[in-house]
Parts: sequence; C-alpha cells; structure tokens
Amino acid sequence: MLSGGESVGTSSDDGDTFSFESFNLARNKLCFEDGTFSAIEIVTKSICDAREWQETLQLVPVAGLTTTISSRQAPTPQVPIDATCHVDAAWDATSGTCGLGGLFSGSHPASRLPQISESRTLVSSALMAEALAVRLAVMNAAFSNIKSLMILSDSLSLIKLLKGNESRPALFGILFDIYHFSSYFDVLSFCFIPRLQNFEADLVAKLALSHAVVIPSLAGV
Repeated sequence: MLSGGESVGTSSDDGDTFSFESFNLARNKLCFEDGTFSAIEIVTKSICDAREWQETLQLVPVAGLTTTISSRQAPTPQVPIDATCHVDAAWDATSGTCGLGGLFSGSHPASRLPQISESRTLVSSALMAEALAVRLAVMNAAFSNIKSLMILSDSLSLIKLLKGNESRPALFGILFDIYHFSSYFDVLSFCFIPRLQNFEADLVAKLALSHAVVIPSLAGV
C-alpha cells in the first residue's frame, strides 16, 4: 500500500493499464526476491517499466502507412546540392512586360551557368512573371545536366504553389512545364527567402525589364 496519498499516472490508456500491472509485478518481484522494499522503490520500478513499454509502443510500425519523398521536397543531407539559383522578376503592369533574373551558384562545375537576364511580353501579373523566372531557371539547369537544384525566390505565393504541387488557371502552362522538368532532377527544391536576401536577382530582373521597355520606345522615335 502507498503511504502519504502518493499516486501514479500516465498520459495514455495503454500506459495506465501497463502501469498498474507493472506495479504489481514489481512489488511481487521485489518482495519474493529480497525481502521488504519501500513503497517508493516499488513505485519507481513500476514507472521505469511503464516508460519502457510506452517507448516500445512508439517504435512499432503502423500497418498501411508509407512515407514517400517527392523530388520537389527539400533535399536531405545524403544528396548534395549541385547548384542553387536565386530568381526574381520585375513586372510592368502598363506594358505587360517583365524582366527575369536568375543567378546560379554552387561548387559543382555544372553550376557555373551564365546569369538569367531575359524579358517577356504579354504577362498578366507579377505572379506569372515570377513563375516564368522559375521555369527558365529550372529549364536551364535541366539542359545543363544538373541533377540537384535549389530554387530560391522571394515570392511566397509561388513557393507555396510549387511546394504543394498546385496550379492556377492563368499559370497552368508555366507550372506544368516546371513540374515536367522536375523529373530531370534527383532533387529539386523550392525555398522562400526574404527580399533583402534576393537583391542581386532583383537587380538583374529590373535591368532586363528596363532594356525591354526602353528599347522599343527608342525604336519608335
């Protein structure tokens, strides 16, 4: 019998059942093997046994549950990253023109790709411009036989779409291409970074946009 109103509890039904049984086993074992033991010693033994039982339960696999790793998930340490690419886009709502910027980096020789600096017309939104920049970076890396790539973008909305393997009607063709070319990689991950950490790609994109907007205007003079 426990003295002083001491009580023992666990956080689960299985733990409660085992704790009670373990208490009896511990008490009988201690009593029969080596005389008299205090209530604290018996309780301590039963608690230790209950914890071991709960840890064992946590290690038992649950039937029917499987874990799959998509090629677009963040890379594991076992798979080194060949290249990273900071991407950004600058969009002019008046003309529907955008500039695309991308800067590759990495220790792998294949990562030393030229920077992305291009423009596109008939772009309906800033999100579409950002998606175009990502598509261009993914395609360039795939054609350069880079097998593991991390895309860094400051467009949180786009990164959420890509991580969720989702789409939008206005972006269907662009995102379809990105998902298609993802099969060329062992690992392709999309990560959000703050705008301040993406200023170089932002400058490249704005410069590409300025050339696209200024040059047509000069041609019309």
